[in-house]
Order: sequence, then structure tokens, then C-alpha cells
Amino acid sequence: MIDDFDKMDKESGVQVIETPQLDIPSGAVDIMSYRSSLVKDYYGGSKGILERLADDGKDDTENLLQTLIIEVIKETDHLLGNQLVAAANGDLRDSSVISYKRTEALEKAVKAISAKRAMEKESGIDLDSPSMQIIFRFFMSKANDSLVKMNVADEMKDIFFATIGEEMETWKKELKEKFKEMRAER
Repeated sequence: MIDDFDKMDKESGVQVIETPQLDIPSGAVDIMSYRSSLVKDYYGGSKGILERLADDGKDDTENLLQTLIIEVIKETDHLLGNQLVAAANGDLRDSSVISYKRTEALEKAVKAISAKRAMEKESGIDLDSPSMQIIFRFFMSKANDSLVKMNVADEMKDIFFATIGEEMETWKKELKEKFKEMRAER
């Protein structure tokens, strides 16, 4: 089927390079496994986003949203590369279409970031914010000051901070659960 763009390409002498057909196995199951293998190849042998997050125990909404924002932004870089290649090849129509698609992707990233901020506002605190890091460091320095005032031996302080470090490995996840419980009680 020839559309107006194809006609204009022929009239202007633009050479359109046909995309080679992939040797995709037939059958729905084969297509699904083929698609999975392409995704795995794309990620350098790793699993896809959702599988990796699930394996890491980070398949909650906030981690998914954060990961998806990163992926959308990465894709805009891919689109920019495609746009620049198209422009360098003189394919202004393709370059414009890609530019438009890139703008759409960036708008979606902005909306996702806004949604993440709204979620953080709802929970009342952003655990990954620089402010939270300052509060945490301040608390730890006060704990150290207290141990110094109590004349606790250096070895005991080291043991205390090593133990609290172990206990704090999952503190963000635990605290998020507490926030969920608090919101559920309201």
C-alpha cells in the first residue's frame, strides 16, 4: 500500500531503506519466547525490568515508578540518537516524527515524576531526599555523641554502629510499610 509519504519520497528521490524481516518462529508461544529472548539480549543477558525488580523484592509501586521513569528517560536518549541519525541522513520527515515521539516520551516522564512526588507527599516524607539523609546523619552523630558522653569504649561503639548498620539494611522498606499502615488506619 503506497501512502502520500511514499509518493513524496519517490518524487523527491529519497531512498527508503526497507527493514529486513526477522526470522520469527510461528505460533503464539514461539513469538512470546522469541520476544523474551530479544529482551534478554537487549539487557545484555539480564532479565527484563519487572523480573529484576521482583527478584530484588522491589516490585512495589514506588520502585516500579522510579524504574519506569529511568527507563522512559533512557528511551528518550535512544530516540534522540535515532532522530540525529535520521537528520544526518536527510530524512527530515522521520527526524520530525521521532522528535515528536521523543517529546511525548519526555512529557510522560514529567507526568511520572509528578506522580512520584504526589506519592511522596502523600506518605509525608521522601526517604531518598537529601533532607532525609541529613536527618539520618544528624541522628547517628547524636547517637555517637551520647556514647562518647557515656564513656563507652571505642570497640563497643564500633559494635553498636555495625549492629545498627545490619539492622538498618531494610529500614526504608520497613518504614514505608509503617507509613502504609498509618494511612490505612486513617
